[in-house]
Amino acid sequence: MPPNPLPVLGRVMGIVPLGIGVTVLGFLWGMPFGEFGSPPLFFRLFGSFIALAFVLTGLGIVFGSAAIAQSHAPPRYPEPQFDISPPDDRPPGTRFVCPKCGAPLAEKVDVSPHGDAKCGYCNSWFNIHGK
Repeated sequence: MPPNPLPVLGRVMGIVPLGIGVTVLGFLWGMPFGEFGSPPLFFRLFGSFIALAFVLTGLGIVFGSAAIAQSHAPPRYPEPQFDISPPDDRPPGTRFVCPKCGAPLAEKVDVSPHGDAKCGYCNSWFNIHGK
């Protein structure tokens, strides 16, 4: 399964509004007061509120994309392991054999919850419980 590109893409897309907001804030408050061409205080405050919206949007995209990607990730369940130990009526150490060809069942073979197993030699299916 390929890695999820959403967190990386979200961080890259969040840089755009974050950069715009920081640039506007730097421009508005970095210029000296009272010089020719410097913005008046009203425009500095008004522009700062607009730039703050851009900064918060960018931060929300950058930090929220990883949380969203993690919440949409498929759950990881452990691989089921089935124990094919013989039923209680058989003596210990008895191995299962294929009823069709007589080949012994492999040591760590996958068995369904109902006891169905596949012979590794003749590829036939049988039930280890004898049903």
